[in-house]
Amino acid sequence: MKTTMLILVVSTLLCNFSVFGQEGDAKVTAEQMVGYYDVGVKPNRPFFRSRWYLKEDKLFCIYDSDRDREVTLYENGKLGSTIFFDEADLPQIEGDSNYYLIINMEAGKMRSFKVKRPRSDWPTDLYGYRNEELDSLAIDTEESLTNHKRTDHFSIYYSAKDKGLIPNLSQVLEDRYANILADFKLDTLPVTTIRIYPELGTYHNAVLTPGAPSWQMGRVWDANEIRMLSPVAAQELNNETMKTSEIVLHEFIHSIHLNLVNDGTRVPGWFWEGLAIYKGCCQWTSSPFDLDYMQAGKYPSLNKITTDRTSELKYDLGFYLIEYIDTQFGWKKLLELIETNVDLKNTLGISPKQFEKGFYSYLEKQYQP
Repeated sequence: MKTTMLILVVSTLLCNFSVFGQEGDAKVTAEQMVGYYDVGVKPNRPFFRSRWYLKEDKLFCIYDSDRDREVTLYENGKLGSTIFFDEADLPQIEGDSNYYLIINMEAGKMRSFKVKRPRSDWPTDLYGYRNEELDSLAIDTEESLTNHKRTDHFSIYYSAKDKGLIPNLSQVLEDRYANILADFKLDTLPVTTIRIYPELGTYHNAVLTPGAPSWQMGRVWDANEIRMLSPVAAQELNNETMKTSEIVLHEFIHSIHLNLVNDGTRVPGWFWEGLAIYKGCCQWTSSPFDLDYMQAGKYPSLNKITTDRTSELKYDLGFYLIEYIDTQFGWKKLLELIETNVDLKNTLGISPKQFEKGFYSYLEKQYQP
């Protein structure tokens, strides 16, 4: 089977590129590139996804925590004059700041690609591989968000399903905005975009996690965007009333957190979720000793809370961990922990083991029946 290799110059980030060449009579069309791709920073080692789709006959693609970007394949009805058929033909330019995308076409479809990124920006390249099982989901997830409301600090996109909720939601957000920012010593933030999707499958597709568990209903997409499931749809799934504004406030705390740390910072899960629960919502239990393992005296270590694959422990105990820091060390120290990305030793002056001991002693005094 013949494989055609094309190299595309990317003008910004990953997707906003133009094709500059073709081999013989071969012609790459937008339809051939539509699909879901598993992506990683090493060949055959994917760990996130990219979705390429058509919108109004134009090709777009999206990567995790990035905006949807238009892919311009042709200009003025034809490909440009700079043609590359092999990675070896890339221009050797010192300090080259271009992004290059190498596309592997087989049997009329883009099967894989490589994004060659400038080393001044990234230490690695990206490798993507078509996931044919997900091809049917390579669609425009934003087409149902036909309604829009703009407030002083928020831009909200939503479907007709949630029309009745938006006035109260936007009012609560604006009413809480100044106090929340003051808590984090911020004067202002860029406008925060909120996208509310009408169905669970559409939401999961929008955040590039098709087939995710049904309890995953909201996510901070980047420092200035929140994506979430329709509260109406969530209520239908759970058969219980959802506190819409509190759920959004939880994600807004995540958004603020991202604005306070460097790009790519991996925040310990208990601190990440605990802070959003503590300052936003939603405390899972009224006491940590409502939990069976806590009643039995089986206190998990900080490392176990952090590495728990079920993610339950960070939600169970995250609120109480942040409460402990706030009440015993003060909110100023908690803000310092954000700056140091939870360096307990240098910020609080104690080791993780000492922190654990103090935390559980605090819980026993405050909450144990």
